[in-house]
Amino acid sequence: MVGRFHAARRTLLVSLGAVVAACGDLDSTGDAVAARAPAAARRDFSISVAGGSDALPPGASTTFTIATETAEKDSQPLTLSVTGLPAGVTAVLAPSTLNSGETALLELSAATTAAPVAATFTVTAVAYKGSTRKATGQVVIAAGAP
Repeated sequence: MVGRFHAARRTLLVSLGAVVAACGDLDSTGDAVAARAPAAARRDFSISVAGGSDALPPGASTTFTIATETAEKDSQPLTLSVTGLPAGVTAVLAPSTLNSGETALLELSAATTAAPVAATFTVTAVAYKGSTRKATGQVVIAAGAP
């Protein structure tokens, strides 16, 4: 019985040794990482912003198209958000959650009190898989009528 135990233990140790030799020393972060080439960045989807008016008067709205493209065969769920809007400008994304390969509309509305300004805003898409892509757009708030 003891002999079989030692033989099984020796077989297990030899098998583990073969796995470590094939995969590298996984306990040492430096050895395994240094032995592998860096992974290429994968572009699983892209995002773009288009449209909108040249100048948005206070109290008016304009619509941008947010297009997403799938670089892989399978689409994936994305969550959209907007940042960088100037004071007095609000955004409505419809829909704010979509699948890559689909399109959303971004409506920007300027309050009647919005000051004249040119601003760059950012639309961020975060995938369920963890990838993040960003695209920028430009909004110009025109001077109101005197």
